[in-house]
Amino acid sequence: MNPITDHLDLNLLVVFEALYLERNVTRAGERIGMSQPSMSHALNRLRKQTNDALFTRVGGEMYPTRYAQQLAPNVLQALELLRSGLDRANDFDPATSQRTFRLLMSDFAQLLVIPALLTRINEIAPNIKLEVSNIARDLYREALESGEADLAVGHLPELQNGFYQLGLFVDEHVCVVGPKSSHRGSTMPLETYLQANHVLVTANKTDINIDKELARQGLHRRIQLRIPSYLLLPAIMAETDMFVTVPRVIAHRVIAQAGGGKQLPLPFKTPQVNLRAFWHVGMHNDSGNRWLRNLIAGLPTLPRREAR
Repeated sequence: MNPITDHLDLNLLVVFEALYLERNVTRAGERIGMSQPSMSHALNRLRKQTNDALFTRVGGEMYPTRYAQQLAPNVLQALELLRSGLDRANDFDPATSQRTFRLLMSDFAQLLVIPALLTRINEIAPNIKLEVSNIARDLYREALESGEADLAVGHLPELQNGFYQLGLFVDEHVCVVGPKSSHRGSTMPLETYLQANHVLVTANKTDINIDKELARQGLHRRIQLRIPSYLLLPAIMAETDMFVTVPRVIAHRVIAQAGGGKQLPLPFKTPQVNLRAFWHVGMHNDSGNRWLRNLIAGLPTLPRREAR
């Protein structure tokens, strides 16, 4: 038994290849679609598993150590053989495929993505099936790494490191009042906002972060109701005088389904909502996975805003 190869994460070999070819962490990350922090994290893991520095920085370049130079020919050849085999074995035809894709999606992402995605799939890939998992978000990483899930979609900062990702859009929060609201103005004074009764959607971590931002400023709003998802929100807003703070794209849907109301700018700054798709390196060259993430990126329900 070899203490290195027996425990080596083979996905890290792609990182090694990119660094060897590019000699620069940023360029290597761009080559394989990983952020600089993710690349640095992966390199540290490689160093621990091989017990070698592998690359040393000289100026702005990363030069391979003697050990890395000895490894490189075998690693590059092995990856090339693997890719060739996958290209032959991984033909994916959406029109005939009966594949089931397993998705991890925030409540917010499900509302935006699933209806339009199903419509598009029924048009071009009628035998494709989807399974949306409801596992806890702290299990997303493990599910993607194990292959239990194909793709994660949502505002998921916990997946920023170690995964490929595709920005879908960036949104901002607004305050929504329903048709029976007593608030008549076109602006939202801070005092009015803080004194109102609020609904909080606990499924969306960005909504919870609103209170963290207020607390940082020494402020506090009155949360009267906590609900687990957005599904009940239109009915609640239609019948009460409560306020809710949601991403703008959700606000449009809530107002339409509640039979009226309006959205107002918030009287303080809030974190932006970044909707992204995440996938493991093991799925990067999978033609079916590539097809699905490109399909999601082109959905008309996603606002045409540049994702950061």
